[in-house]
Amino acid sequence: MDKNKNKKGKNIVDTSIERHCTPAQSLKQSLREMKLMRNGKMKKRSWKEFREELNKEN
Repeated sequence: MDKNKNKKGKNIVDTSIERHCTPAQSLKQSLREMKLMRNGKMKKRSWKEFREELNKEN
């Protein structure tokens, strides 16, 4: 049997994702950043600024 098909013969997609950190680590980092923003030690970014930064990287 083809490894990309299930028992009924339908194609399946491998949805495993390689992560650079665990979801728990990501949450901890986000909470640290939020705390820094609230204390004025880190600049807040709008969604638009974030998207523009991502587009510059690619």
